[in-house]
Parts: sequence; C-alpha cells; structure tokens
Amino acid sequence: MKQNKRNKPFYKQFLRLRKNIQDRPKLFKFKKQKWQTMQRYSKNQLKFYRRFQIKDQFQSSISKFASRGNSFQRKFRNNLYDRKLFSLFYGGLKRKYLKKNILKSMQTKQYVNGINDFRYKTLQTFESRLDTVLVRSKFCLSFKSAAQLILHEHVLVNGKPIRIKSYILKPNDSIEITLNAKSRQLVKKNLDQSNFWPLPPKHLAINYRTLQILFLYTEDFNLIPVFNHYLNLNSIIANIKRS
Repeated sequence: MKQNKRNKPFYKQFLRLRKNIQDRPKLFKFKKQKWQTMQRYSKNQLKFYRRFQIKDQFQSSISKFASRGNSFQRKFRNNLYDRKLFSLFYGGLKRKYLKKNILKSMQTKQYVNGINDFRYKTLQTFESRLDTVLVRSKFCLSFKSAAQLILHEHVLVNGKPIRIKSYILKPNDSIEITLNAKSRQLVKKNLDQSNFWPLPPKHLAINYRTLQILFLYTEDFNLIPVFNHYLNLNSIIANIKRS
C-alpha cells in the first residue's frame, strides 16, 4: 500500500498526458476506473503492427487542417504538453535543466545534408547522459533505478565511480557495473525482466556477460536510437526559446 502511494503521483503525470511515455508495465496493474481508458489505449498501441513502428523524430508533417485549432490558448497548451512529454521521456527532467542544455545545443552547428539542424545535437546531448545509457542498454528498467545505481557508486566510467546521473559521456568512454554482488545481481534481474524493445541503439557496444558498455557516439546521425514515441522537437525548442 505504501509503495502505491509513493508511485502514484509519478504515474498520474502519464494519466494527465494520456500517454505511457516510458512504457511502464506497472501502469496496467492499476484497477481504479480512471485508469481503464488509458490502459485500453496503451494496450491498443502495443498491438504487433504498432509496437514495432519506428517514430522518426525528424519528420516534417503538415496538418490536413492547418487553420484549425491554432488559437493562442491551444498552442500554449500543446507546447506545455510536448515539453512535459520530453521531460518524462528522460526521467522527469526539470525545466531549468532542459532550457540550459537545449540552448547550449542550439549554439553548436550540426550539419545534416548541408543544412544546420540543431535537433540532432539536442537528442545527442540527452542520449549521452549516463542514466539514459543505462536505461537504453536495459541495465536499468527506469531512470529512477538508474539514478539510485549511480548515486551509490555502483557504476564506473573509465574505471572511476561516478555519482552524477546527468554525467555526459564522451566517445569511447567505458561504462561498467562494479563487482558488488548485489548491484550485479540487480542488473541481471533487470535484464531478465526486460523485453529488449526498442533494441539498444547502435552507438552502445554492450557485453551482457561482463556487464560493460562502450559508448561509441560519433557524428554519424544514423546512430540516433529508435524511439517508441514521437517527441515534437520543433515545439519543444520553440517553447524553450520563448521562455
């Protein structure tokens, strides 16, 4: 009972946004009436032909009815909605942290097919976080468990313990779980419970036997991982620029 009280406020954010942005299976265990509509929608999204669809984060789409629903109030609501989805997708990051790192990414020139597009750099920044790498590699099932593992110095980067979950990894950095029996047992349990979808991105060379990861991020944009959800990067960046 205590565990439900502690976790419910976090899951209520998914309810307000009407999307299981972190694909948490525990959401399907809630029995109250208010969860049933969202559970039906989430199960529908998990159908075989939808579960394995790739969400292209850089697609350009034009609304069929471009003039509909463009009021200032609706735009403001949608911008807040998109920013909250992005924050929860990376574990519930604070607005101040998002603004700082997105603005920093915008200052870096990132050319794709001859065009400067800082959306790629924005995703690269957040995908380079230590806690994100642990979640993408399936060593942890949630950002919260990744943060706890890091805080208790059970994660080594280049042989040194790191206690900062937002630590930005560099190319060729080596990540490994310490020889502590409990931490290694926990990671192996997480691997057993994981469904391994989406697949770990190509920029992570993972050895599941020794519980080691080699971070191979380069400027090759084909290394952007596969996302189960669409994040409206244009809306998020525009919202951050105006705030």
